[in-house]
Amino acid sequence: MPLPRFHRLPPDEQARILAVATRHLSARGLAGMSVNEIADYAGLSRSAIYNYFDGKGDLVDAVRAAAVREVAAALGDWTTQPDPEAFWAEFRAGAQRLSACLAGAPELRQALATVTGGGLDDWVDAFFANACALGLVSPQRRRLARVATGAILAATDTVELAEPGSVSTADLEAVLRAVWRA
Repeated sequence: MPLPRFHRLPPDEQARILAVATRHLSARGLAGMSVNEIADYAGLSRSAIYNYFDGKGDLVDAVRAAAVREVAAALGDWTTQPDPEAFWAEFRAGAQRLSACLAGAPELRQALATVTGGGLDDWVDAFFANACALGLVSPQRRRLARVATGAILAATDTVELAEPGSVSTADLEAVLRAVWRA
């Protein structure tokens, strides 16, 4: 993560530096990303960028974290729904917010594609708990279904990040319903 000096910058300056790095990562990929070029594009000296980040890996981690925060903000917290119809409607609305976020900021895709592990675990946990409370998940399969849900959502993200629009929300909903079948 960024060094303490980075956190002392004004928030808009932090966001500007991370936006430059995100665009650079999107254009060049992880292997082609250059901290020195990012410093140049951000209007910083090469030594200044190393006052904020402890190398390329540190900068990439900051870009990933910022991308996850942006997507999480667009998705919003899962709101517990009172019935299955409202549950699936909220799921579809969340998918639309996520799609809109990525359509409006396609440079986030490369950063998100390099994220390992969850970044939205709280959302997935609340979503799944609501599904269980509504009886959408077979009690006998609950533990396996939770792991499968995370894997299905991660696989969907991987495919969607590589090929935007290739997985419909209806298809994702159908897969989840099949795995959860109560």
